[in-house]
Amino acid sequence: MSTTPEHDPPFRESGVLAAEIEELRPALMAYVMSLLADRDACDDVVQETCLFLWNRREEFEPGTNFKAWAFKAAWFKVLTHRREAQRRKVVSFSEEALERISKAAEQFADDVDHRLAALRDCVSGLSSDNQRLLRLKYLDRISLTDHAKSRGLKPNQIQKSLSRIRIALRHCVETRLASSYE
Repeated sequence: MSTTPEHDPPFRESGVLAAEIEELRPALMAYVMSLLADRDACDDVVQETCLFLWNRREEFEPGTNFKAWAFKAAWFKVLTHRREAQRRKVVSFSEEALERISKAAEQFADDVDHRLAALRDCVSGLSSDNQRLLRLKYLDRISLTDHAKSRGLKPNQIQKSLSRIRIALRHCVETRLASSYE
């Protein structure tokens, strides 16, 4: 059955769906990372999930929970990845353990938007040097040993700085979340 764009529900319009998928991407990544240990595999599974959501957009029932549908798709993509890893003799969790983790991760993912907003606020409150160090480590994935050498520092000094930054961010996020739930 073919429909014309003017008869499609607004959700299925390209821009609306793309925005929904992009908005959900951080929560999907957090969910998948709770189930898979390898960051590159997580990136692949999230990308495959987003592609699946896009390609199967006609199957989504408007008025139902898009996030739940997306997480279920991600769950099946994780299982597929797990089966492929088992064929390659890579050790992974049992399916039962994955199901338990999945349920916990789904509950946590409901809170991920609040956590990300708090983290963004906390990062913006850091000094520009600390923000730059975080960017090098987590976004640019630059070798911190090379970075330390270029600044005339020892690598362990950079590691200690990152550790202090992470502790400060954790405290800041927890404080912001606690105050938002009061």
